[in-house]
Amino acid sequence: MALVLTSSSLALSQSTPSEKWPTRPIKMIIPFPAGGPLDSLARKFGQKLTDILGTPVIVENRAGANGIIGADLVAKSAPDGYTMLFMTGSFTANSALYKKLPFDPIKDFSPVTQLGRSYGLVLVLNDAVPAKSLKELIALAKSKPGQLNYSSGGEGNLTHLAGELFNHSASIQIAHVPYKGGGPALTDVLAGQVDMTFVSTVGSIQVMKEKRILPIAISSSIRSPALPDVATFSEFGFKEMEKIFGWYGLWYPAGTPADRVDRVQQATQQILKMPDIKAHFNEIGLISVGSSPKDFAQFIREDIAYQDSLFKIAKVAKQ
Repeated sequence: MALVLTSSSLALSQSTPSEKWPTRPIKMIIPFPAGGPLDSLARKFGQKLTDILGTPVIVENRAGANGIIGADLVAKSAPDGYTMLFMTGSFTANSALYKKLPFDPIKDFSPVTQLGRSYGLVLVLNDAVPAKSLKELIALAKSKPGQLNYSSGGEGNLTHLAGELFNHSASIQIAHVPYKGGGPALTDVLAGQVDMTFVSTVGSIQVMKEKRILPIAISSSIRSPALPDVATFSEFGFKEMEKIFGWYGLWYPAGTPADRVDRVQQATQQILKMPDIKAHFNEIGLISVGSSPKDFAQFIREDIAYQDSLFKIAKVAKQ
């Protein structure tokens, strides 16, 4: 009888409003190395959360396995509001790429909010490619099937999926050259070793403005304010490319009290309205979102299904 009473008490405590929170530092797990656009954004965001919540938000980088190591740490953490995950769209892509994950992306997490999304991926060419527009590139690719190539950040990476969706949509054959990361993939396009690649608006605006590569189309429903002269794929008739974009989100472990989830989501909405954060988003090519936990959960379910469809188009087998 004592055991039954204890279990009931636990259930009651989880369904009623939480006690005073926070009373100690909160860990924000970044499942990628320090120094990249995600890390920089997370640290800015963490400082703003610190100010609003009145307790330190400490960023910890737990890199490895395309974000799986850090995500697993959060999934298995106590659902008390003191450990959160700050991650990219790799969260849903991993579900399509791997046959088995150490966690369930739906059942083991409490989605907090989708912070923001990129305007999309930009198809960029090196100077040696004899094409100056998407129309010219498609004509060139059709005249030389399999002879042009594009680099990606790796098998199953969003830049790979974008390339294969473009091949499929335009009925062309541009060969895939996988790299270990988007940085090396772009470097070899700049060096003229590869014809083209897809780059995110986040972190790549400057190299395009310096005209070291030629941007010819962006996978977005609207043009990016940072690249107003770059047309969208939709303007050329490839509306299906609109769903190719990067995004950032926040999660807690499943079972985290709803009032703590809601408080962080509400704080996020405050942060996204701050002038310096809005300026930073514009600078790196991000659109703020700040969705509700319910809407973010729905987006995750839909994106997992969409990623599965992209992997089939790209003929990427689960690992």
